[in-house]
Amino acid sequence: MKFRVKRHTVVQPLDKSYRLIPLTQGQNAIVDAEDFDWLNKWNWAAYLDPKDRSFRAYRNKNHIYMHRIITNCQSTEEVDHENHNTLDNRKQNLRKCSHEENCRNGQMRYNNTSGYKGVSWKKSIGKWQARIGIKNQKLYLGVFETPEEAAKAYDQASILYHGEFGFRNLPPKTI
Repeated sequence: MKFRVKRHTVVQPLDKSYRLIPLTQGQNAIVDAEDFDWLNKWNWAAYLDPKDRSFRAYRNKNHIYMHRIITNCQSTEEVDHENHNTLDNRKQNLRKCSHEENCRNGQMRYNNTSGYKGVSWKKSIGKWQARIGIKNQKLYLGVFETPEEAAKAYDQASILYHGEFGFRNLPPKTI
């Protein structure tokens, strides 16, 4: 016998282009209005991924993810959330990709202390260093006086090596 978990009440946004689907743990998934009715017929839950500490919408014990259903993703493909909000499952935010491309757009680690991806403090010389991952190797980008300078170097390398999937620390004007 299946039991339906009671979800919180959701007030739908005034913007009619998207809708919210209530999940467990007080979370909501954002979906295109055109997908709302067929997605809402399932019982969705929120899954907190321990690797990146972000929520994803899934259903049943096999963790069928909402973003994979929307994009009709094959088992060999991954889905990237372009804006890094893993509960924003609007088609404009989702793109099929390889595992490598998905990693390129990954956010900084939860234990990051610089506030910027690819930037860390090099204690031995008292400066900030920047590094970027390319094909399972780290490319050293140099040392800098400020974390912002190192973040700028990372962003320039990200544009060069990772293209449209590259993560940006700073707004485009400052790069």
